Amino acid sequence: MWSSIKQNWSCARDSSSGVPTDVTFQVKEKGGIYEVKAHKYYLALVSPVFKTHFFGPFLGGNKDIVKIDDAPVEAVKAMLDYIYLGQELGWEIKTLEEMFEIACLADKYDVVGMMETVKDCVEKMPISLDSVVETAHIADKFSFIGELSELLLSKCTKFLSQVLCSHVLDFSGLFSKSEFASSAAMLHSLVLKVDLPDCSNCDHFPCLHGQLVPHEGWDATAEVGDDGWTLDQDVPCVPPGCLLTDEDGIHWTVFGYQPGLIFFNDESEGDLVIFVRKTTFNTDGNPHLHEGHDRNFVLGDDAVYFDCQKLGEPVKYHLLPDEDAMSF
Repeated sequence: MWSSIKQNWSCARDSSSGVPTDVTFQVKEKGGIYEVKAHKYYLALVSPVFKTHFFGPFLGGNKDIVKIDDAPVEAVKAMLDYIYLGQELGWEIKTLEEMFEIACLADKYDVVGMMETVKDCVEKMPISLDSVVETAHIADKFSFIGELSELLLSKCTKFLSQVLCSHVLDFSGLFSKSEFASSAAMLHSLVLKVDLPDCSNCDHFPCLHGQLVPHEGWDATAEVGDDGWTLDQDVPCVPPGCLLTDEDGIHWTVFGYQPGLIFFNDESEGDLVIFVRKTTFNTDGNPHLHEGHDRNFVLGDDAVYFDCQKLGEPVKYHLLPDEDAMSF
């Protein structure tokens, strides 16, 4: 019933409808006064604040005029669009700050369902590394709209937390704009309070993906579980089945490495050497190890990087070549 009633309201805004307006919003913005016409009856049906203002006990003042000096005229028009139209509002093209300005009016006049519509729009707005700090700044700026501001801050925190789970994030670049300094510090502190999970592939936090396989502090005797990953989560390990990437972006699968063994070579005695086989992936994402395309990496001399995200887990042991099948 409510939706069918509102379907007829939209035509009332047309002067040809024969339903004259009886209230004027006078919006003060940038030194000018902008007027927007509406109908008291329609406004009163969706807002107890308007109902009291128009039809409650007379307390003085002009009931035919609503003066607004704390919101832009476009936000007022958006509120009236919501009241008269209810759908197909076009709010998806509005900026985040514009949505909060609309939310201020929804809160001030307690318009039925309007705040929930704003929340839905805000939740759907994308966040990127380029915008996350500014987004948090807007949430902080409108902190007096508690629930909506908290929703957006939570969204920012969740986004950065998810990024941290798969990347080593340098906060310095994100938080370099002086105008967002306080909001950046607040966001930083919120993220640090989140109990971030280890990466589901490499079981490390932050994710090892893209990080240089270390030489200093390497523990070749780390205990390795049945899944091929080290059981000591504080020590990166490169067990058989681990996928690596070289400087040219070529994937290599580790084999021939035995936990607890340090290999030696003629050039760099005492360095850890890992034996690898070139690996590509078919259209289903399954690995293919190329026989006859083997090499070794000398950690500390060769730049080689962890690649945990190409696979959901290390290459299955049954796909790995035997150690005596090494071809160099």
